Parts: sequence; C-alpha cells; structure tokens
Amino acid sequence: MKVLIIEDEYRNFNRLKKMLLDYDVTMQIEGPLESVVETRKWLRSHQGEQAPDIVFSDIRLNDGICFDALDAVSPSSALVFITAYDEYALQAFRFNGLAYLLKPIEAEELRTTLDRIHQMKWNNKGLKQLLSQMQASQYKYRERFLVPYKDGYEVVNTHDVSHICTEYKDTRIYLKTGKFYSISMTLEELEGQLNPKMFFRVNRQYIVNIDAVSGLKTYFGGKQRVFLSHYKDIEVMCSRDRASQLKDWLGK
Repeated sequence: MKVLIIEDEYRNFNRLKKMLLDYDVTMQIEGPLESVVETRKWLRSHQGEQAPDIVFSDIRLNDGICFDALDAVSPSSALVFITAYDEYALQAFRFNGLAYLLKPIEAEELRTTLDRIHQMKWNNKGLKQLLSQMQASQYKYRERFLVPYKDGYEVVNTHDVSHICTEYKDTRIYLKTGKFYSISMTLEELEGQLNPKMFFRVNRQYIVNIDAVSGLKTYFGGKQRVFLSHYKDIEVMCSRDRASQLKDWLGK
C-alpha cells in the first residue's frame, strides 16, 4: 500500500509514519510534503498507477491551506484530513463522507480509520463540494482578538501583534507597543486561525508576525535566531528543521 503524508511539522510526520508502520510494516510511505506548491506539483506527477492509495493531509501548511492543492488528488486515493479545526469544519467533513483525524492523532483512531478504508471501495465524491466550501480564498482568518482587560474587554487587531508565546503555562499576545494580554487559547489553536502569510510558528513557544521580524542570525547546527523589532532583548530560536521554511516565509 502506497501512502502519502502532507505535513509541515517533521515531528508530526515521524509520529504518524511510526503509527502507520505499526499498523502495516509493508506500507510504502512518501513525504512529508510541506507546502501547497510542493503538494500540487507532486500530486499532478503521480496519477494513475503512481497515485497513492491513501493521502494523509494536514489542513494548514507552511504556505497556506491544503485545499488549494487537493484538486489534483487522484479520485482513487483515500483522503484523510488531519485537523485541529472547529466543529463547523468537522461537520463539512462528515457531510461529504471524508475521513478526518483530530490532532493529536491517537493510535486507535488511526487504526479504525485504516480499517474503514480497507473495507470500503473508496471514492472522493464529496471532495469537490468540500473544496468549494473550504478554499483558502474563502477561509476567513482571525483579524482581531477580544481580550479580557480590567473590568471589561479590549479589541486587539492582529496587525498590531508582534508575537504570541507561552510563558508560565500562560498564552500571551505581545503588541508592538510593548503591552501584552493573556488569553485562554493554546498556540496550536491560534496557529490554525492566523493567516500563514502573516504569522509563523517558529518553535513550540513562539508565533511571530512577519512585520515584527527585523532579521535572522545563523547559529551552530543550522539554527536561526529571530530578531524582533520591538523586543530586542527576547531570544527566539528556530530549529534547523524549521529554519528553511522560516527563510522561505520571510523571503516571499
């Protein structure tokens, strides 16, 4: 069985690959494909007998949303979305008869999904309808936050954000003015809501706004230090695995 994994986090790719091989050690696993551009090119060059039997696709890639590339997927390929999306999106997946797995993927849920794919003659009859509903051009990214402040709330526009980070088990939004707010959301939740053209997940602790990045410095082992225009004393390190994606993101 040929399997393709579309995922821009190498850690997540390795975890899924291991679980798939635990299910069936004979699987031929391709990937990871990390971007919409790379995915579209790969799918268009792997049609017919070259098409994968199953495609596992993360929703959010480093240059956009996967729906922009999946119009090239083979009708014979079973398509499984990997998602942290809200209930609205999950209802769309159910309505169109497509499979999905919620992050973090559990081994038993993966096994159930694979068993179901084995037992049915797969077709992507609902895919076109889903793509029309969920195209990245139609997806509305978060433009503002309503954050608790004193006895009420304040509105924070995303273009005023320098970076978002976790500190002391608290998620904080730092503005370019130096002010910060605590919010009751995780970085994983925020990552799926923020425009990937404007925001980048540098590491487990930081998401940065492209307008707030003043430069990079190469460290030993291929790591990159990210310099923030409004917070010069903060050290944000990007791993070697993410560094090439970071430079591509900044250079567009």
